[in-house]
Amino acid sequence: MGLAPVTDKVKGMWHKGYPLHQGETESSINFATEYANKHGIIPDQDLLRREWLDFVDTLLLAGFHLHIVPFPEALNRPDSLYHDAVFIRDSGLIFRSIWIKSRFSVKDRSLEGEYHTKLIESKLGKTVVTLPEGAFLEGGDINYIETCQGNYYFGGLSRSNKQGHDFVREIIRPDHYILIESDGYHLDTVLTPVLTADNCLAAIIVTLDSLTAESRTVLKDLGVKIIEISPLDSSGVGDALGDYAVNALIAPGVMVNSSEFNTPGVEAYLESIGIERHVTPLSSFRYAGGSVHCLTNEIY
Repeated sequence: MGLAPVTDKVKGMWHKGYPLHQGETESSINFATEYANKHGIIPDQDLLRREWLDFVDTLLLAGFHLHIVPFPEALNRPDSLYHDAVFIRDSGLIFRSIWIKSRFSVKDRSLEGEYHTKLIESKLGKTVVTLPEGAFLEGGDINYIETCQGNYYFGGLSRSNKQGHDFVREIIRPDHYILIESDGYHLDTVLTPVLTADNCLAAIIVTLDSLTAESRTVLKDLGVKIIEISPLDSSGVGDALGDYAVNALIAPGVMVNSSEFNTPGVEAYLESIGIERHVTPLSSFRYAGGSVHCLTNEIY
């Protein structure tokens, strides 16, 4: 998703500050936006644009092919809330020829789904699939990967519900279906898989402290290496905002994120299994609670 342009009425992305919103549960509040509001943070528009351009260059350097769709003009509004639409991850999931459209539990973000769907339908020619009544699903709560061990579907239960994930399960029919309940407002703020160059799932990087006991057990029962990270590699803890390193875009043998992992041993492990690392700082987006994974959406 491209950036919203500067206009006479809109002086840039989040030019009045970062909006506060949450879903159906208390844990679905976005800690980063709470932090930004508490500290009165307004993004520097020149820095934001440089970071976004560097981010695009980094994805190209990492070998990704990009389709950058324009920011919807109707969402470039003075109230600034809809600038969260730059996080195109949240509005749905592309699976083969279809676009599974999200239904936001954060009601204020529902317009994003409508406009993104029009773009995906017109620019990429995907057939739109909508969720049944009562099902909620936000793309940041999905981490779907196709590996040498089969297909894995990780679904978060913060701003999405079981009905939403079960609906997608019937379409995708993954070999491994894992639902996770956490304190993260989206699953991609607490967890990322790691794929080796031969496309095998080598590990799951996760802030275990953010997960319920049952969800920790579910992950460990997969028999995959679990790498526990500090909350500072996620959303943060206490009064300290995290760096969202875990919000990563992965491909076989590749990981792109906005910061190296601060948790001791993580970067050394990634190097030991041959992961090609690319880091692209995204401080202006971090205060909105988003990073590399949020700003992208894979086309399978």
